[in-house]
Amino acid sequence: MEKKTREQLVTEIVGLHASITMLEQRVRQYEKERTALLASETRYHTVFDNSGAGTFVKEADMTISMVNPAFERLTGYTKKEIEGRMKWTDFIHPDDRPRLIRYHDERRQGQNVPTESECRVIDRQGIVKEAYLKLDLIPDTQRSIGSLVDLSQLKEARRQMKEGQALFQAIVEGFEGFLYVCSADYRLTYLNPQARRRVGQDAVGEICYRAVHRRDTPCPFCVQDQVQKGQTVRFEMINPKDRRWYQSTNSPIHHVDGTVSLLAMVTDITPAKRAEAALRAAEIETRKENIFLRSRISQRHKFGNIVGQSPAMQRVYEQILSAAATDATVIIYGEPGTGKELVAQAIHEMSDRRNHRFVPVHCGAIPENLIESEFFGYKKGAFSGADSDRGGYIDFADGGTVFLDEIGEISLHMQIKLLRVIEGAGFTPVGSSQVKQSNIRIIAATNRDLRERITSGMMREDFYYRIHILPIHLPPLKSRKEDLPLLIDHFLTIYGGKQKPPPLTDRMLAKLVNHDWPGNIRELQNVIIRYCALQVIELSASPPAHIITRPAREERPGSGQIKDLKTMVADHERRLIAQALEANQWHRGKVADQLGVDRKTLFSKMKRYGLG
Repeated sequence: MEKKTREQLVTEIVGLHASITMLEQRVRQYEKERTALLASETRYHTVFDNSGAGTFVKEADMTISMVNPAFERLTGYTKKEIEGRMKWTDFIHPDDRPRLIRYHDERRQGQNVPTESECRVIDRQGIVKEAYLKLDLIPDTQRSIGSLVDLSQLKEARRQMKEGQALFQAIVEGFEGFLYVCSADYRLTYLNPQARRRVGQDAVGEICYRAVHRRDTPCPFCVQDQVQKGQTVRFEMINPKDRRWYQSTNSPIHHVDGTVSLLAMVTDITPAKRAEAALRAAEIETRKENIFLRSRISQRHKFGNIVGQSPAMQRVYEQILSAAATDATVIIYGEPGTGKELVAQAIHEMSDRRNHRFVPVHCGAIPENLIESEFFGYKKGAFSGADSDRGGYIDFADGGTVFLDEIGEISLHMQIKLLRVIEGAGFTPVGSSQVKQSNIRIIAATNRDLRERITSGMMREDFYYRIHILPIHLPPLKSRKEDLPLLIDHFLTIYGGKQKPPPLTDRMLAKLVNHDWPGNIRELQNVIIRYCALQVIELSASPPAHIITRPAREERPGSGQIKDLKTMVADHERRLIAQALEANQWHRGKVADQLGVDRKTLFSKMKRYGLG
């Protein structure tokens, strides 16, 4: 054998060194890949074991070689009992096995078969569970990996949801009233058949107040703002178009996206209201008889402090008795000075609330910035000067009656708040977040045409219908002059004092009868007060032509005595106020402006001088 040269040995050694180096690099690369493979396998096992679905690996002969804990929980068997011992079809319901076995065979033949399906799984206890199966081949192997998700709860939830939908559909379709749903932006999203017939079409997507109520603006009785706050609001109302009574229940629907819709259920309750009214009428007649006996009125020329025996006043007396027998809201119409407050007080004193307070409120005399605190009271610290808690008219009248004179002067904002009180929703004192309740009856009065106030936008329609339950119309004095003798005698008795004034002459009586009495009873009262003090009949027209004095021989002794300056100034002031009241038909706001004083000052002076 030929000896290798030194150069050849060196070349071989270099080659061997290079081979060794390459092998070392391959070993290191193999170790990296092995480490990565182990890490990947660890991650795979972590995902496999922690999957929420019941996951398994099956071999070509359907034997299960690997399962995760979720599969154990789903079937009730352990890994040791399953892996290498059981086939995956052992867990499938017999009726579903042929279909899934067919899929198994076709999948291995390369045919296009579903990878997802539903089947029934039987657990260790024999309980059948609805399941969702996803099964597919592992690439480059004859093995398959599958996952089972228990659909039993989902299926039951779906079944209950469908039953709930069917029940809801039966309820809303069978509901005799009108039922509709509208979103926060007033768009209709559902109408039941009755509502569709009422509207005349399926108005889904349209604005509710346009489609349902034929209005260009939201309805004055709309409670969308309250429903959006999660409140359920119920109220009754008379539809101004068909004059029928309806009960409306408005509830919030809370959607999963956080929005709120309004569900309105409106029922025609006119028949029930008529039956209720008939029963109430019978009850009222009985109560009227009891009230009439209790009032101890022996003659029908006088009812409490109300005087008159004319047919018009007899009708008023009957209306007072009817109103006293109920607890409904009363509205008294009449010109200034006709005695609206006397009628309100008579109703209160004849009613079951007579042992509680009668609280008169002159709405037109309260400044707008104070009206809420005057009605509802306030909490300490609510505003500057609120040093302690204070109740308002509503608190003060609890159990009794609030008389709202000049109701037409109340602002729209205050009408909303009073409407809530009337409907029993309570009130909130200024500076408080707590809703309070007060059991009151409201009697209102006005000399205005309230329907004209609605037309001009000064009064809410729903507020009008809530106060216009029992209307009483007081006749002006000029239309019942046959009551003048009774009224004159009544006022002479009250204001004549111990030394009765001399009787009125025929000429004086004639002037009184011929006068038109624009200031009504209050004007007559003031005329008699002046006569008792000065023996002078002074009417509201120009003083020289209408001041009638008694002849000097008829004057009382001492009537010409000079009075002190204070008394003379007071007499003059009283005369000026009385003349201004009569000239302005007892509109106190105009009188205050004319005399250059505020309303409270005017009211104080009127009270001091007995001017109503």
